[in-house]
Amino acid sequence: MIKKFIIFLLIFTSILLLMIPGSTADEDLSHEDSAGSNAIMNGYPGLFEIRIVSPEMLESVLFNAGSSAVPLKVSRGLCIGVITPGIVYLRGDLNEDDFPVLDTERVNVKEQIGKHLIDIVYGRDNAQTDLFENTYDYMIWIDAMYEQSDVEAVREYISVLNDLSSTITFEDEEIALPSYQPNYVPTQYLYYKISIVDKDLFKELLDDRDSSTEQLLKDKNDNSVGIVRKNHLYLLNDLTGDERNHFLIRGLLFSMGFHGESTLPDSIFNPDNVTGTKLSELDQGAIKLMYGGRLSSGLTADDVKKSLGIDIDD
Repeated sequence: MIKKFIIFLLIFTSILLLMIPGSTADEDLSHEDSAGSNAIMNGYPGLFEIRIVSPEMLESVLFNAGSSAVPLKVSRGLCIGVITPGIVYLRGDLNEDDFPVLDTERVNVKEQIGKHLIDIVYGRDNAQTDLFENTYDYMIWIDAMYEQSDVEAVREYISVLNDLSSTITFEDEEIALPSYQPNYVPTQYLYYKISIVDKDLFKELLDDRDSSTEQLLKDKNDNSVGIVRKNHLYLLNDLTGDERNHFLIRGLLFSMGFHGESTLPDSIFNPDNVTGTKLSELDQGAIKLMYGGRLSSGLTADDVKKSLGIDIDD
């Protein structure tokens, strides 16, 4: 992004130079710096030396050069440089966050995140948003068989989710294990349970499943490997490695309201990406948007579009 900004700034400056008549390096220069530049540029009309300077130096040039100085300004009145005969001075402390010309690019990113959010929130089973409540912090409770790698993966995921969310928090210092006994009165946490079960118990759960409250997670061969409730994930113990870790986070995200899918290859919500364990940039942006405080439960897709001010009908 920084590289793109610098290239744009140089092109932007070059265009402005072309629009200023008579500002060439073979003009008589009134400033001693300009005189030195003129010697270097002698014989090359139309060329400018570009100097990257501090804001203080820029103010000094603007003051001392008088009428021969042409300030370079963008919207909001931000002065980014000064053109003098033969020399262009540019502020060296600016970055893309200070430069409003990049707003169009930011709008495009915002629209991409909005579209992605719609894709991964609305699935076959839901027509409205269904967010985690924020009355208490959440604690993950792995209440059946588990491996230490499961605990480590879950701990890593909730750390990322805590960074992305402004409205809910997961307890990240403790993950409850099967022997855990809640002893807080009144209740201090909202518990999200993860039960990793063997094939026989998983089959029983499938046979008794309530399709109105329990949704299925499937691998790329359309085999059921998980059952998700609002506050509970049942996961098949046969899963191993990255696929196991993938469905741990995918199940949690499903319970958090992300019921949809994505066709983007790097998205953790792509049904073919069953070994993906990292959230893509758009995944992170969508989660941050979902739990940033602007959205609530009970919103339709049209409500979300209106709330975010995005046009995603195409």
